[in-house]
Amino acid sequence: MKQCLVATGHIMTLTLKETLRRYFANCNHSNSTKAEYRSTLKKWECWNADIHIDELGRKEIADFLDHVFYGAVEKKGENPGRTANKAREQLRAVMSWAWENEMIDSLPRFPKPKKQRTVAGRHYLTTSELNCLYFATYKMKRPRGWEAPFAVGKYWRCALVLFFNYGLDTGTVWPSKRHHQPIRWKHISWNRNCPDGQSKEKSRWGWLYYRRVKTGKIFYRPMNRVVHTHVKSLMHNAVQPA
Repeated sequence: MKQCLVATGHIMTLTLKETLRRYFANCNHSNSTKAEYRSTLKKWECWNADIHIDELGRKEIADFLDHVFYGAVEKKGENPGRTANKAREQLRAVMSWAWENEMIDSLPRFPKPKKQRTVAGRHYLTTSELNCLYFATYKMKRPRGWEAPFAVGKYWRCALVLFFNYGLDTGTVWPSKRHHQPIRWKHISWNRNCPDGQSKEKSRWGWLYYRRVKTGKIFYRPMNRVVHTHVKSLMHNAVQPA
């Protein structure tokens, strides 16, 4: 069992509240994101504030997510499944960080996400609309003066896949302003190990590196088969990724 020393000199295990405080101190999140995490923490404390993170298993996590789900149902929430899944994502992010920083011995298994109603926000496309846009790229004509080695639609398909999988800012994919830092081939790695040299996670499809436009925060994200296929389809003899 992982334990840590506190200021009083006594030994105690970490609660989620203390772990979240350390997580915020080491991760550059926006105020709105922190507020969402704190909202999940309040739900956690209503469920069981005393349980320590090294005591968590799949059963305890499932019980907490049920608590969040049925709490949203009682409050007549429009999408309780999404509320529970949001709490699941945030808890997993904090637990993964704690595991990577050796605060816990192992990352517990998480239950599968709950069924949720997939609804697009005001400024986002639905899944069906996104699919229509994706397949429409095959009909795009070659723009005047286009000198790239592949059809313009292939680049758009790759961009849509990146947007869908990582929620990237547009300035991360193409530089529309001077301060944007778009993804380049040097930011792609086909190796299984994470390029940052710190994460223990491995990815059979390689890794993608990018910097968030709004916060400047650096991310190393594993590629899945679809992302790998679309990115690699843009390779030609002139490019040499890592």
